Formats: sequence, structure tokens, C-alpha cells
Amino acid sequence: MDELFDFQKLARKYKERVAIIDNKHTYTYQNLYDSAQNICDTNGIKMPYVVLIIKETRVFISEFIAVHLAGAIPIILTEQDLPNVPWLLKPLAGQWQWLTEFVDGVKNNQLRTGILFLGKTSGTTGNAKIYQRDWHSWRIGFERCFEVFEMNNDEIVMTTSSMATSLGLHTMLLSLYFGKSFYCFERYQPMHLLKSTIVYTVPTYLGLKDTNWAYNPNIRGIVSCGGELQNKLVKQWQANHIKHALYELYGSSETSLVSWQKITQDKNPNDVGELFPAVTLEVNQHRRLIVSSPYLFCGYLGCNDHPITQVMTDDVGYYQDNHLYVLGRKSDVINHGGNKIYPSEIEHVLTHFTESVVVFGVPDLVYGENIVAMVVTNETETILKSYVANYLPKYKIPTRYIFVDEIPKTPQQKISRALLTTDFMKGRWS
Repeated sequence: MDELFDFQKLARKYKERVAIIDNKHTYTYQNLYDSAQNICDTNGIKMPYVVLIIKETRVFISEFIAVHLAGAIPIILTEQDLPNVPWLLKPLAGQWQWLTEFVDGVKNNQLRTGILFLGKTSGTTGNAKIYQRDWHSWRIGFERCFEVFEMNNDEIVMTTSSMATSLGLHTMLLSLYFGKSFYCFERYQPMHLLKSTIVYTVPTYLGLKDTNWAYNPNIRGIVSCGGELQNKLVKQWQANHIKHALYELYGSSETSLVSWQKITQDKNPNDVGELFPAVTLEVNQHRRLIVSSPYLFCGYLGCNDHPITQVMTDDVGYYQDNHLYVLGRKSDVINHGGNKIYPSEIEHVLTHFTESVVVFGVPDLVYGENIVAMVVTNETETILKSYVANYLPKYKIPTRYIFVDEIPKTPQQKISRALLTTDFMKGRWS
């Protein structure tokens, strides 16, 4: 039988412990269960799938649990997804509803497949897709995270990521599974973290200038996910937050957990740590990373005719001395004059003279693609060109520099080279 997410069991186990902290207000596990049960009782949940639109975090958590109490599966989307819902959910036509929509018919309590939710990929590497995640793969992953990120004495868990993201949901459910208090993060609100706290975030947030929340003395550890930590950022962070344990997690919505490391000193370029227990890694002839593990997702909606046993990621890299090195995404590799160039190679050089940098390719009739470096820096283009020429061969030198005050990011606070290329071609920086 498929393993199910059973919040009622968690509520009985943790009952009067604080489950959620939301702007100084606290809600126990029993409060959260009662709230979810009320939503379940007052809404006509008849279909096997229920669309939830991301809103206030505490309300969303109650709705997420309510859908499971009704025996259905939540589909998690944002307001920006609304125009595309019919297209995204075409394989489920006639099987889904909005939470507040009453649908005539027989209530379906037989759809107990172990599926935890359906989410949407960011679309940064192609068309957005609906992926399926089951409870079992995340539950055993939570136990691995608890061990490697040393969470035994942490009482509060927080994430800077939205519940629309895999990282946001993963962190929230990990917190509830272990009976911790999940802190509802609001970027511009003062943080009231009164007990030992671990924060799951993305490198972008660690690099923001308005990270006042990070100076809270009760933050014990930081887990960085969703992009490689650059050594320059590591040094800056460690200099300002000497009491924080700093961890790095490498994975994706599809693979969940792949590798991890605790960073205490300098970080080697492209190094994303050692593999999680039970992860098997292959590298094919094109250096694509192929992952097998018990933490994998259940496939994309409409495309999973067979059980998923391995995932070929979009990342390229290599495995050496028990550590995984990720050079970048296959889709980000720049083909300049027949040479395959990894943007990270150029970024590692430029990071010494910039606050922030991202390198991407743009189409060119002669060379195939030209190399563009977008930088946040006070240095001149002449200085950058002179410096890069000392460390890179001619064919890897950027053909153009774009100076900005801040690198544009997706709503998930990630950098998408594909979107930067698209904006460049539209003349945004002409």
C-alpha cells in the first residue's frame, strides 16, 4: 500500500506544541488540525484533485492539510498560472476543482495513492511542467536532512522561499513532520525567532543587502539550496555571521536530495559536496548527471507510464574524491565558435572584481553564440577586460558587458540565463 501523508496522526502526536508562528501569533498542531478540518467541512471537495492558489502562508498550510483530510490531492499554483490552468491540467480534465467550488457528484475517498501534491516547475530550463511528488520519498528525505543538518536541537524551522516552490513546501512539511515550529517568513517584517532556528534559503537571499533577519542570534544554521554557493559569498557570510553553521544542499524538484556539505572554510569552485545516503550517481558521455535514489519524484503529469527509477538532470559535472562537482546546466552551455563554454568558468574569474555576475550566451550568425557578462560592480569595462584576459583564453572572454544595479531574478528568486537571453534578444539592454 502506498504511504500516505497523515496530518491527523501528527496532530495527535504533537497536539499542543506550536506548529506555526505567524507574525507573533502561534498556532498549535491541534489548532492547525481544527482549522483544516473546518475548511474540509465547509467546502465541497468532491473531485480527486483540488487546485490551491498560493496566498497567505498560514492559510495555505491549512488548505493544503484540508485537501488531504478530504482524501484528495492538492495542485499548487500561483495567481500568475491562472490563465494557463486548463492547458497545464489537460491530462486531468474533469477530475479537478477549485477549493471553494462546489461540484455535484460522489465524494471520492478512494484516491489514496500516496501522492502528496502536484506542483509546477519554474520553467527556467524550458516549458513549465506539472510534476508529482509522493509522501514516502519526502518523508525518508526529511530523516536524512534531520541527520546531516544537525536539527536535533532546533525548535524553529524557517524558509525564505514561497510555498509555490519545492523548497518552500519541503521545508514546511519537514518542520511539521518532526513537530517543530514553522515560522512564516515575510521579507520586510522583523523576525521574532526566540528559540534555536534553522533556515532553508537560496544563495540569492544570502547575497541580498537587506538580510537583517539573518542577524537574529537564535539562528543556529543556514541550509542553502537552489544554486551553487560561490566562495566569495561564503566568505562574506561567514565574516558577518560567525555563529551560524552553513550547509549547502544540491538537488531539484525532481531529485530532491542529491548531495550536501557543511562549509567551515573556503569552498572549492563547483563543489556541491558528498552524496546523500542511498544516492547513486552516473555521468554519461556528455557529462550529464543521472541520479538514482529513494528521494525521486513520481514523474510529470501525463508522462509517467512507468515507475521512475532514475532522473537525467539538466546539469553537467563530474564526481571526484567522493565529492560531486556541478559545472552548470546543459541548457546554459555556450557554443562560441564551436567551443563549449561553461558560464561558471567565466563567473569564477569575474567574481573577484564584481559584487554579482552572471554569464549567458546570445545567438550570433558568425560564432553561433556570443558571450555576455552581466555585472554589478564599480569597476570599469576596461579593468574587467584587462583582468579577464590574464586568466582566460581568448575564446572564453566575454564579447559584451552589461552593467546593472541588480541581476534580474525570477519570482522564485533564482537567476535564469534562458530568460536573460530572451530579454537581451528583445532589446532590453540595447
